Amino acid sequence: MAQDLIHAEQYWKTQAAIEAEKNFGQIYQHGRGPCNIFILDTSLSLGEEGFGQLKGAFFAILDEYAKHPEIDENVAVIICGRHTKFHRYYSNQYEDIKHSLDNVEFGGSSPLTAAFLLSIETLGCKAEQSHRIGDFHVHPRIIFISDGKPTDFTDFTGSYTEDRPQCETERDVDHLLQVTRSIGKKNPIFCIPVGRNPNMTSLEFISAQSRGGKIVCVSEARQFAKYSHNIETASMLSFKYDNNDRERILTSLACKFPERVFTEMDLNDIIEICSRKSLYLPVSEQEDEEEEDDDVEKLFVERYPQLPRLGSRVKRGRDWIYDNRDNYGPGTVVGHLREEGWVIVEWDTGFKFHYRFGSTQKFSNKYDIQLCNEPRILGKELIATGCLVTRGKDWAWGNQDGGAGNIGTVLSVEGSGQVLVRWQHGLTNMYTFGTNGRFELDVSDPFSPKAVKFLEDQMRNAPLDSVGEVQADYNDGFKNISDGTSAKRDMEFEKPVSVNRSILHVTRGKYFKNNSVVEKPTSDIETDGPSFSFAVNQWCWKDCEGNWNPYSREVNERINKCYKRDPKSTVIVNIQDQSVVMAKNRQINQTTRDISEIKLVTN
Repeated sequence: MAQDLIHAEQYWKTQAAIEAEKNFGQIYQHGRGPCNIFILDTSLSLGEEGFGQLKGAFFAILDEYAKHPEIDENVAVIICGRHTKFHRYYSNQYEDIKHSLDNVEFGGSSPLTAAFLLSIETLGCKAEQSHRIGDFHVHPRIIFISDGKPTDFTDFTGSYTEDRPQCETERDVDHLLQVTRSIGKKNPIFCIPVGRNPNMTSLEFISAQSRGGKIVCVSEARQFAKYSHNIETASMLSFKYDNNDRERILTSLACKFPERVFTEMDLNDIIEICSRKSLYLPVSEQEDEEEEDDDVEKLFVERYPQLPRLGSRVKRGRDWIYDNRDNYGPGTVVGHLREEGWVIVEWDTGFKFHYRFGSTQKFSNKYDIQLCNEPRILGKELIATGCLVTRGKDWAWGNQDGGAGNIGTVLSVEGSGQVLVRWQHGLTNMYTFGTNGRFELDVSDPFSPKAVKFLEDQMRNAPLDSVGEVQADYNDGFKNISDGTSAKRDMEFEKPVSVNRSILHVTRGKYFKNNSVVEKPTSDIETDGPSFSFAVNQWCWKDCEGNWNPYSREVNERINKCYKRDPKSTVIVNIQDQSVVMAKNRQINQTTRDISEIKLVTN
């Protein structure tokens, strides 16, 4: 298997060198502007509807390029399907390129990795280095129109003619992401999802890990084609560095182009370009920047698709060995270490550390943390890492968030009022929250149906398929509290405290003990028995009938221990997945989202 992989990579890299030479030999037909390599997925997995979407997006982009001859975009095309090959070398003959697609056969498998390997030499060809527009160095970019479902690329005969469904494997996806990650260090990759059910996880990762890439919807294709034109406009403004000041940018535009009318989408593009000017540095400066950071582990970098995405909510897992660093509460993933298998977590207490998630160089199948759907509960803060946000009243960034109403996760809050957010489609950017009364973000209610669904989907769409099995195996290690075998645990023990367990459905007005049902009014949360004496500091919760019910002795001791450390903390009660939020005097059922009042009774 490994030998097949090596041979396949060598074959496609050799083909890439040959194609680069052919492309260079036709330099007479090249445009003078920025270079674009389109990788068009023409495989069977798209379906007829997906193939139609592909052609629609591709034609819309070429039609818009034709409207701006002063930019003179260069277009090359690689097709990937029944045949994987260079379909057109660089040219500015947009109508000819459009008509050439009539001869492309739809069908076959999806050796997407081969298509990207085929592009490497042409991307790096000396004749096709970055194109300069003012102070902006526009690097050759890849526009990838696909459903993001790669199949085996080790059949390097160049022909994939079988018209039968082929499912992508984890191995195929890994190979694709490794190749695109390498390309994306210098070249932006813009992904346009098409097809019946595109793999958004892969497409988001491919674009997010590239330098300046992003997801582009089919409906946004024509606007995307104006990007170079808008870079030209931005280059005429007098900003030397990244500038996030929307008002200043708009003022500069009005002064520089008093007669020109800008659409809202063009303004959003220009503002985005000005705010990310560092993406358009010369290649030499990019390399220096990379070497400078070589020994520094950077936060907010999403390196590996098999690890939880940035912004994922987590809690201690089955292999936890870190005492009470998490304060028995949840945290937020804020980075991936360079060494595979390690993630950086910021706990809701503010403490940051790195933890194992899968296999590392020294450990195999170790999970210090596991994904959870426990929201960030704010104390006195207005916003904090882990909060869910949507666009606010002063939002001025177009569809950077993927559209109105889309939820993002806060990764960092700076003292200057700048907040770093990762949106669902993978884009990460800074926004203003509170500076000079400006609020570009709105903090979501963590218990709203939309926020609850977002956290549940985040768990359900976790990139690593084995996560569910890991958590299930972990849960199996604990017996149900009703059988009395695991009711007593030392809360300072190194084993994980916050665990998922199967839901114990308790009928109101009944309680379970020793597998028997006793007709006696008690709380929904199991206690140590029918009679209960109040402790000195007893925590109680209120049922639907307005009765106050004491927590069991074990749970009460745990709540008091956390309360003594921090009265504003959240305690996870491992019976029916309850969360006790002491700062809010409420108890939340993590499954049903029912909320009950709680109180502390002191004798």
